[in-house]
Amino acid sequence: MALPLLIDTDPGIDDAIAIWLALAAPELSVRGLTAVHGNGLAGACAENAIRILEAAGRSDVPVHLGAGQPLARKFSRQGWGVHGSDGLGGIGLPPAGRGVDGADAVAFLAETLVQAAPGSIALAPIGPLTNIARLLREHPEARQGIREMVVMGGAARENGGNATPHAEYNFWLDPEAADIVCQSGVPMTLVTIETARSVAATPARIARLAAAGTRVAGHVAALLGAYVHDGRSDALFDPLVIAYLIRPDLFVRIPAQCRVATGEDSRLGALLWREASEGAPHALLQAPDPDVIFDLLAQRLRQLP
Repeated sequence: MALPLLIDTDPGIDDAIAIWLALAAPELSVRGLTAVHGNGLAGACAENAIRILEAAGRSDVPVHLGAGQPLARKFSRQGWGVHGSDGLGGIGLPPAGRGVDGADAVAFLAETLVQAAPGSIALAPIGPLTNIARLLREHPEARQGIREMVVMGGAARENGGNATPHAEYNFWLDPEAADIVCQSGVPMTLVTIETARSVAATPARIARLAAAGTRVAGHVAALLGAYVHDGRSDALFDPLVIAYLIRPDLFVRIPAQCRVATGEDSRLGALLWREASEGAPHALLQAPDPDVIFDLLAQRLRQLP
């Protein structure tokens, strides 16, 4: 039986690839997308989420608009150009053919999780954690529906960040939200920036994706090709969250205790963690051979148009 999945996202090139991988996986059943500020304004991110779904022929999946700014800080536009002028690499995806669905993202998440069987839904936050912090703070009863939360965020090593030397972008944009989620008690698995960087897109790996032969596979190859060619990144960030949900056996888990720095100093947004014993509330992931991940991505993309 497919695992029900909710994706909180700020598309984003790597978000698009993650969403397409989730849609292509028979192990997963995507029940909805919620948009958050991050790689652009929340409204633009919601529109991009719809464009991504429509490119895969999945207009049936709802998209709900969420937080437009961090919990306690001014909104930052740092890093917006990384994903191109439209946030999706400028590869020509058609404009969204519809608007967002009615309910606020947090209300949608809460209703879906409360109505679900206990511990039955996976949650994949792949942008800043503003929506998720609000969910856990305002609707504590929703926790009962969460089976596992797999997050793309955090820099586990000193000087490993991409927003600052200490901080990864998602955690840096809303560190208060990230720390609330870490302290919530909900089991959380982290794909850190180091794990993402260990799975790099190369010309040969991108060619394997293009060889999958579908329209969406061509979009993925074009996105990664532009990303790498322009020197923006070669790391496979958000798709690793979905790859873990599909094939957790491919990854090594490091049990941990985590917090996020929120003080007004150079370590703002830093992931503060230490190894812990089995049963700890958090875990950091180590990725497998990158070729294994790209083979998985190519295989699954053949299931989309």
